[in-house]
Amino acid sequence: MAVCEMPPGRPLSFSSSDWLLVLVEVADPGNLGTLVRSAEAAGASGVVLVGSTVDPWSPKVLRASAGAMLHVPIWQIDSLDQLQMAGVKLFGTTSHHNDDGLNPESIYSADLSGLFGVVLGNEARGLDPESHVDSWVTVPQVGRSESLNVAMAGTVIAMHIAHARG
Repeated sequence: MAVCEMPPGRPLSFSSSDWLLVLVEVADPGNLGTLVRSAEAAGASGVVLVGSTVDPWSPKVLRASAGAMLHVPIWQIDSLDQLQMAGVKLFGTTSHHNDDGLNPESIYSADLSGLFGVVLGNEARGLDPESHVDSWVTVPQVGRSESLNVAMAGTVIAMHIAHARG
């Protein structure tokens, strides 16, 4: 057993070519670890945790990340506004089309240039339609499933970004 000091918070500072995976109130440690692992594998510049997201240093998150937690910067912030003030364009993700007034663009046709973050929401509620994002994107589906699991959706999106920016 060991007692360790938590790493200090990093300042929100990004380059014009960075992209981030932004997770709002993700509750399941396995999902968070998987998303961090996918972000690292896809070359994300970092992962931003917003609000009451699960503890990123819990043992289950660390196991699910397969060590990726040690290779990708992780920030914890209170609101999406902090990212926008840092100049980050935010793509909110949704599985809904024209529900709540949303008209999302396919992630496959979105402009993925410059500094941006892809925002994924809580497993049960998704991302609030009133969230302060610049635009909405979706992963198009042809089957009858209502939506993808947050870790799966984040992985599909991250790998598409890696391919598009490749």
